[in-house]
Amino acid sequence: MKIYINLLSLFFCIGITAQTTSIPDQNFEQYLINQSIDSDGVINGQVLTSDINTLLSLQLQWVGNFTGLEDFTALEILEISDVPFQNNNNITLDLTANTNLKILEIWTYEGLKKIDLTGLVNLEELMVMEGQNDVETMFIEEIDLSTNPNITYLSTGYLQHLEQINLQNGNNINMLNMEISVYNTSARPICIKVDDATAATNNNAPYNSWTLYGITPNFYEQGACTLKVDPLNKLEIALYPNPVQNSFQIKTSEKVDEVSLFSVTGKKIAHFSSQQDYDISNLPVGLYFVKIQSAEGESVQRIVKR
Repeated sequence: MKIYINLLSLFFCIGITAQTTSIPDQNFEQYLINQSIDSDGVINGQVLTSDINTLLSLQLQWVGNFTGLEDFTALEILEISDVPFQNNNNITLDLTANTNLKILEIWTYEGLKKIDLTGLVNLEELMVMEGQNDVETMFIEEIDLSTNPNITYLSTGYLQHLEQINLQNGNNINMLNMEISVYNTSARPICIKVDDATAATNNNAPYNSWTLYGITPNFYEQGACTLKVDPLNKLEIALYPNPVQNSFQIKTSEKVDEVSLFSVTGKKIAHFSSQQDYDISNLPVGLYFVKIQSAEGESVQRIVKR
């Protein structure tokens, strides 16, 4: 009888000390159940912390409340997409507890104003993409990477409010081959805060190893940065068919000089002179960016290959 009571007491103690994490968003918890992460398999607004604190990768879609994400302490790769509107255009996504994060991708987060990446020293890649043509859903004005010394890749798309990127992290000298891609309807000036604005402006090391696409950078170190006037005219462009299977055409009133094709990671994968049809039949299905240049300016358009 004494042994039975002791065992019962042991199980009771284990039960009351098992740590749980609150997951109030049902879509969030349903994903954890579908992926066999939430071990109880029931939508009850919580998950055992031991189920999630060793997870390395997470893909979340249609989640509006990210409460609980702070306990995914081992997380290295996080992808967030299609976050629904919550009647708030001033949302901050706080990831400061996810200190092991290396790769972060955000694809359409309605109402997002700020991403707090403070102290994420392991962060290497950041991608923030607006997913709807001509519809503003994200209101990010600044991307602050001043406490992320190991960042090597930044790509943004269609963030019409973006004005500043802060890369003044004290480690620019070691940031060789940094890539920054800003996809918009046309090239635009962006303030980039760095460790040495003079070296960056004069294209000296290490900044001469950096690749910048889609922006006219205004490098600065201190004080406020004043954006230059828009250096290029916006072209009126249409691509058709879009989506495309084999080849597409460009409809514009301007004379096209050249056309370049880029992957979503900013890699240039094709270049064309002006022609009637642009053949991309050899490319795999997916999303691409088409950069059209003329004497009047340039434009970057999205196209989907089926």
